[in-house]
Amino acid sequence: MSYSYLVRFKKLGPYRFVAGLDTITMIERTFRRTNLKLTFTEGFHPKPKFSYIDPVSTGVIDLAFYVNINLEEDYDPQVVYNEIAAVQPLHLKIDNVTKNFVNLSKIEKYEFLVFVKKPFDFDTTKVIEKKTKRGIRQISLGVLENVRKFEKKDYVVINYIIRKENTFNPYLLSDKVFLALRKEAYIQDNALSFLFERGA
Repeated sequence: MSYSYLVRFKKLGPYRFVAGLDTITMIERTFRRTNLKLTFTEGFHPKPKFSYIDPVSTGVIDLAFYVNINLEEDYDPQVVYNEIAAVQPLHLKIDNVTKNFVNLSKIEKYEFLVFVKKPFDFDTTKVIEKKTKRGIRQISLGVLENVRKFEKKDYVVINYIIRKENTFNPYLLSDKVFLALRKEAYIQDNALSFLFERGA
């Protein structure tokens, strides 16, 4: 029997330049360094059983990297948190843990926050070209949901939600993008962070 935990990590600072696959390797090694009794896959090269959401594009800060981890013992979530926090890499921080399983493949949307140097005029008719395995796909900024724009001293800040299948590198918005981060993941219209708030 195994027990599932949902863990939220934050990938910060210079680690935003660590590619997606390398991020997954770091998380696996972090789990292995803990004293938690992990559940492993079978075969010649057993690995800890965990699943994770789509990594962000290289260069994007991630405040919502969700991971499901399976453990052999029924730990208190605070114990899981403390074990991971004790061995985590410098800029890959555990943010929260709840004893819960979420089918991460059901994530439908992501929320992003993008800081763009002034002057910048946000144009919803602009088309982004996204490279895929099948070639170039064009995505209109008109597909963005819940777009909010506000201004800081030297920057225009764009907050938006986008469906998973339309996600693109936020740095493609403009050559003036200073910083981009992923804030949240959603299943339907429910933010996954709600699971931590209600103590699920």
